[in-house]
Amino acid sequence: MLKVFIVDDETPAREELRYLLEQFSEVSVVGEAGSGEEALEAVLQTEPDAVFLDIHLQDRDGVDVGQELLESMVNPPVIIFASAYEFHAVRAFEAEAVDYIVKPFSEMRLEKTMNRVRKMRRKSEPALDASPLLEERLQSLLQNVLVDTQPRRVPVEKNGKIMLIDPNEIVYATLEGRYASIYTAGEQYATTFTLQELESRLSRQQFFRTHRAFIVNLSKTAELVPWFKGSIHLVMEDHRKTEVPVSRNVVKELKKRLGF
Repeated sequence: MLKVFIVDDETPAREELRYLLEQFSEVSVVGEAGSGEEALEAVLQTEPDAVFLDIHLQDRDGVDVGQELLESMVNPPVIIFASAYEFHAVRAFEAEAVDYIVKPFSEMRLEKTMNRVRKMRRKSEPALDASPLLEERLQSLLQNVLVDTQPRRVPVEKNGKIMLIDPNEIVYATLEGRYASIYTAGEQYATTFTLQELESRLSRQQFFRTHRAFIVNLSKTAELVPWFKGSIHLVMEDHRKTEVPVSRNVVKELKKRLGF
């Protein structure tokens, strides 16, 4: 049996991954953690063969957690980084991950990952020494990300009809009730996605979560407006010139993403 540990700060994401992994008869999920600090302690105790580690954790950078695990354990587990964003693939490679998978997960993609884990654990050498040459590993890792992130359209609802829209048309999305609503330059659409689910379908390079209730298309941002106590608002390029709030704790990252 392959012992697997899951690290993700979102309970639904952990539940989904656990369910998919439990479909493999030779896999046993030996534990879960919702934070980096919790993971560091629990992984040392359970000594899993592999750790699925989300890069975006509330308390710690997931790549840093992975590196600390590799450095602190005599027999470190195979590390598989997981994220909704392909943006971090090279960082995952630099941390010597065995694989990098993009949310939402699929059973077929996980099967490919688990096959790699089996091969690594069958070898007598440490997992990292069994890796191919660095250039080959980078090419393989980035190819996996490319396969996972083929362009996809987003299903939306309007007037009782379901339509598929290009993500490039989205100006921003916001939480209205339980589900997200999508706004383009001149239209509003309903969805059956939570804002988190919608975020996982959109490119990290193009879209940014400014607030717990808003995601914006960075390429559709017209202005930044200073707001109360260091926060800012974004003026979007829709016909309403909508102002979207930006939480103070992400202002620095947003400015970096916008290039200043």
